[in-house]
Amino acid sequence: MSEIRLITCVGVEHDLALLPHFLEYYKGLGISAENTHAVLQATDENSEQMKKAVLLLDEYGIKPQEMWIAPYTSNSMWEKRREIQKQVATDNDWVISADVDEFHEFPVNLKAFLAYCDKKQLNCIQGVFIDRLAAKGELTPIEQGRSIWDQYPIQADVMCTIRQHEGGGWAAGTVNVMACKGSVLPSLGGHGALPGAAGVNYLFDKHLGKLRGIGKSQIRFALPLRVHHFKWTDRLSNSLKQRLSTPGVSERGKMYGEALLNHIDDQGRIQLDQMPVRKAGVFDRLPWKYQLKIFAMYDLGVRILNKLKRMVKQ
Repeated sequence: MSEIRLITCVGVEHDLALLPHFLEYYKGLGISAENTHAVLQATDENSEQMKKAVLLLDEYGIKPQEMWIAPYTSNSMWEKRREIQKQVATDNDWVISADVDEFHEFPVNLKAFLAYCDKKQLNCIQGVFIDRLAAKGELTPIEQGRSIWDQYPIQADVMCTIRQHEGGGWAAGTVNVMACKGSVLPSLGGHGALPGAAGVNYLFDKHLGKLRGIGKSQIRFALPLRVHHFKWTDRLSNSLKQRLSTPGVSERGKMYGEALLNHIDDQGRIQLDQMPVRKAGVFDRLPWKYQLKIFAMYDLGVRILNKLKRMVKQ
């Protein structure tokens, strides 16, 4: 019998305030304590943040998978998550590998959706990042005892807006694997399957980052598979500065991190006037299976149209 497992890595020095909200959310999706595998990362094993994180996990009946005492790098973190996946998941298990600031929204009850994916013989399900912002774009501290959705009510497209200046291929970094079979290991950043992996069956027959128009906010906002990204808090600037100064930071990560720091205004806010904001529309009221079919037909339609244009030019 297959299981649904959650794998995460928590940088307790920066993201501890998110952890209670994260655990409560995925518990609500039906993921059990014994299937929650959390790595706690810090530079000091005896830090107060580490002690608090261990106690918090214990309240949920979760034992840390590992206490990782070392400077954070994305490469090392993803190596750890892949190794944990190999250790705890069978090939037929479903794995949700999520950062503590990533809350995966599926179009229907999680078990029902994954049963649909099993029926379709899919093994790698991706979605788009939706950036969650406070009401005025301010980088505010996370409160406990209050819904995180109410604290950050604005659904925006910060990632794509800021990354427009980058060279080709940046759109692939704005999508994420939301669920995959235990046999499919996530790539660096978790944006897709590990390069070169065989037998990967994506939801839209290919990496979502290659879907035509995926870098456009109107396309992203309509997709019914969302990774709500609660990155935009008071911890952002310091966290970025520390990670950018750590040896081993990737070139893409450095470019994006510096662009983010340059974007934050003098009042410590995301500039909302520059950001596309998501609002529910007619498309959201369609049955989710129809929404997925429309996306599949949309991509095919664009390819046919472009081919016709090329034929006419010849």
